[in-house]
Amino acid sequence: MLLAAANGKHLRRLVRASILSQVAWSPDGERIAFVTSGRVFVVGRSGRGRRLLGTGASVAWSPDSTRLAFDGGWIGPIQVAALGSGSVEAVTTGSYDRAPSWSPDGKELVFTRSASAGGAESLYVVGADGEGLRPLGIQGADASWSPGGDRIAFWRRTSDGVALAVARLDQAGVVAITRSLPAYSGPARWSPDGSMLVFSPCSEFGNCRIDVADRSGLEVTILGPGNDPAWAPDGAHIAFAARRFCPNSSIFTIRSDGSRLSRLTPCR
Repeated sequence: MLLAAANGKHLRRLVRASILSQVAWSPDGERIAFVTSGRVFVVGRSGRGRRLLGTGASVAWSPDSTRLAFDGGWIGPIQVAALGSGSVEAVTTGSYDRAPSWSPDGKELVFTRSASAGGAESLYVVGADGEGLRPLGIQGADASWSPGGDRIAFWRRTSDGVALAVARLDQAGVVAITRSLPAYSGPARWSPDGSMLVFSPCSEFGNCRIDVADRSGLEVTILGPGNDPAWAPDGAHIAFAARRFCPNSSIFTIRSDGSRLSRLTPCR
């Protein structure tokens, strides 16, 4: 795993690891969580203090950067690691609970639950301490809680694929963001101000692209091939991985309107 400045300069190795399936920077910028070979680690931004938290995937930082939630790797339960004490506690009991996302106040988690492997998936909420489990009454998966706390973006099954939707938590209804798509890669990500979503729809052949939509679903912009998108903290740019004009892959940034594409790291 490599670390670079936002302009692509000062590239350096942070840790040696086999294939990385997920990397997530803590909101305070002090730690990085990553998943390799089915195990969840945390390391300081200096590369020091590497710590194994357990077996799992789908890592999600709490807003205050003190806790990390993760699932067992497409299975339950949802676990929460307290970085200060080093404790790791299960906060759900379902065998197929996965994909946690924190509420903006850090008090709750929304997650995906299924009664069986490959079964219908629904969204549930649980307290960060494991109390107050409740269903949202929404069939869907891979939810993301909005920064304002009033909406949840999620993927739902359709008759011929999947579609991205946004549900208001005041029961005011569900808004369709996209038409039906063959597949997707990971949850949608809210912009810091909660006005837009970046997500990665995929073809039936596994080729993915980066799209941006406003939360009303009235406008969707296709940014081009890529995956693993992430917003800059100021919401001005989106970073993502792609081949583009590289033999294998590189990290690029682009504005949400599709302008100012820039390659940050050397082509691989």
